[in-house]
Amino acid sequence: MSEHKMHPESKMMSHGYNPEWSEGAIKCPIFQTSTFVFPTAEAGKAFFEVASGLREKGQQEKVGLIYSRLNNPDLEILEDRLCLWDEAEACAVFESGMSAISTALMEFLSPGDLLLFSGPLYGGSDHFIKHFLTRFGIHAMEFNASESMEDLIGRIREKGLENKLRMIFLETPANPTNCLYDISLYRKLADYFSTADNRVLVGVDNTYLGPVFQHPLKHGADLVIYSATKYIGGHSDVIAGACLGSKALIQRIKGLRTYFGNMAGPWTGWLLMRSLETLKIRMERQAANASVLADYLTHHPKIHDVHYLGYLTEADGDQYEILKNNASPPAP
Repeated sequence: MSEHKMHPESKMMSHGYNPEWSEGAIKCPIFQTSTFVFPTAEAGKAFFEVASGLREKGQQEKVGLIYSRLNNPDLEILEDRLCLWDEAEACAVFESGMSAISTALMEFLSPGDLLLFSGPLYGGSDHFIKHFLTRFGIHAMEFNASESMEDLIGRIREKGLENKLRMIFLETPANPTNCLYDISLYRKLADYFSTADNRVLVGVDNTYLGPVFQHPLKHGADLVIYSATKYIGGHSDVIAGACLGSKALIQRIKGLRTYFGNMAGPWTGWLLMRSLETLKIRMERQAANASVLADYLTHHPKIHDVHYLGYLTEADGDQYEILKNNASPPAP
């Protein structure tokens, strides 16, 4: 009999955690500690060498816990569980969604580079790109969903920045318009400008559809970012963020996270692990409630427009096709 592949929601109670590590506790405890004890001084030295990037981990070597700014059981287990939804290789958790976004952008952008970003964006992201990154000589070019790939190639060449593109950053659906961007299209655009020495990255803020209804990595994104404060947290009692992708990219992001010191704390990690256990059923119920609310607002005499993805039909052209191909929201 072939091994049955369990759904992510079925693994949220136990994945990445062994009760034997914590006196048999069925739930992961809160590891409220700054430092950890090493079995020997030599082991501590070896742990630090790997964590600091001085050498690669040996094939049979197990890296131990060092310091909660570098690693903590609550964060590591949470990161393992978040990977299940997007089928990502690795994850880094932060104290806020903006911490995740700003750290990812700063790790992969340097003065002179070009960042291509969709508009509109969440206000914090928009401000960070336009008023912070540009102070360091990073070029920022905004585009909208109506612009074709050819339009964007022409704009980039017109500015003489065709050799400077380093990242395309999307928020889809956009905040607050619900405008959709075709992730696979921007992967093609990134590949068009990529070279042997420079793979142009595609990062996607997936907060609005969340890890249940959209999986950007499957459509060509390199990084998927969340404000975990929203659906992932879900109880209005925690602020957090997450960034997921390949092991190589997340290792770089975690390196910068270590020096920024903006990793999530153990209590935040524990709260998010609690929330992941009900993520799917919460999002499905919220989607059902949104359908009822959209219908009510549509027929309200004082409401002019309702931007609700459930109303998209074939008559909406590209937006409907993007929804059908990139996302999987439940039927209203």
